[in-house]
Amino acid sequence: MHMQIKVVITDDHPLTMSGVEHILQPYPHIVITGQYTSGAALMEGLRLQQPDVLLLDIMLPDQSGKDLAEQISRTYPQIRILALTSLDSPHHVKGMMRRGCLGYLLKNTDQHTLITAIEQVYKGVEYIDPALKDQLLRHMLKGQKAESPDLVPVLTQREKEVLQMIVEEYTSQEIADKLFLSLRTVEGHRLSLLQKLDAKNTVGLVKIALQMRLVE
Repeated sequence: MHMQIKVVITDDHPLTMSGVEHILQPYPHIVITGQYTSGAALMEGLRLQQPDVLLLDIMLPDQSGKDLAEQISRTYPQIRILALTSLDSPHHVKGMMRRGCLGYLLKNTDQHTLITAIEQVYKGVEYIDPALKDQLLRHMLKGQKAESPDLVPVLTQREKEVLQMIVEEYTSQEIADKLFLSLRTVEGHRLSLLQKLDAKNTVGLVKIALQMRLVE
């Protein structure tokens, strides 16, 4: 292959980063031109140089991958975004694809799938992890039922408690006091809930939680 694909990786887990690097090393036509651990660092890096393909984690510490994908596909429409995540629900796949991603891969994917995905999205072809295809198809056949088990995101017990209190209009500080948690921990749960439920803000979070019957 004569093409040279410039790839940037954005992920806050060093293990994922070095794992991807290790997989891509033997392929001379794929070159890593940047690695970033946060959304802010990525946006800063993109101002200087843009890759052909961006491997983007959905859950970054400072910004959700969904917002980033939307921002990047608007500002740099030529960059092909490939979501790389451990979130495997159709809800997230559709959310990322709607926001301008061209591909969606799971972090436990194999070498062959990763290379194929990068090559395909580079050519402008949509690529979804084969492990997710059946699930997506089942979900589409079922229609958009909110009760569809595939669609409802899995929340931890603590996230459910925090969500219930957000719906009851407690502030983050009040939630922290009542659950004996630090404010930072509560904010972390809040961010995780926004990402898992694909909500832009607290109002959206409450609305989706009630629609999906995740709270009383």
